[in-house]
Amino acid sequence: MAQVQQDNIVSLWTQGFQAVKDKSSCAAVLTAKELSIVWGSDCRYWKWVSKTSPINCEALDVAELIKVCCLQIDGKYNASNLTKGVKYGVYFVMELSDNLCMNGPVTLKLTSPNGSTVEHKEDLQTKPRNTWVGLKVGEFDIPACGCSDNTVKFSMNGCDETTWKTGLTVIGAAIVPVNIC
Repeated sequence: MAQVQQDNIVSLWTQGFQAVKDKSSCAAVLTAKELSIVWGSDCRYWKWVSKTSPINCEALDVAELIKVCCLQIDGKYNASNLTKGVKYGVYFVMELSDNLCMNGPVTLKLTSPNGSTVEHKEDLQTKPRNTWVGLKVGEFDIPACGCSDNTVKFSMNGCDETTWKTGLTVIGAAIVPVNIC
């Protein structure tokens, strides 16, 4: 899966941000604070800072990685808040710095509301630096009829337990239509 360049990810984030603001079911964003970041509350490993959003110039709380051996970020969203009959893409929104240090690729995993799972690997070392990057986790459909579990789950895992990882800032996640709402 390819990453989304900064102009496109800002556009996707804007679409999700506007949908949340308008209480629309067309898209969604989850801020870094709404994600589960392993060791995220431990100041030895992560630092919470405020950055200016390129969307509306407002402050946005983001998580800057200081160092961890086990990089694990999880998110979930109640898909019943989204439009039925639409295919959605899930993206982690990140900024990678010049001092990015990863030992191998991360695993991105998506579990759809219907229970199907897709996963793939991404090498963050090949991604642009000092700009927002969207890492596509995967796509899922919201069926016209209901599902027993309406939760979409997604994760990023870079646990090798031997190498310190650094140089990554978590902005959040965007859930946006693959086709137009």
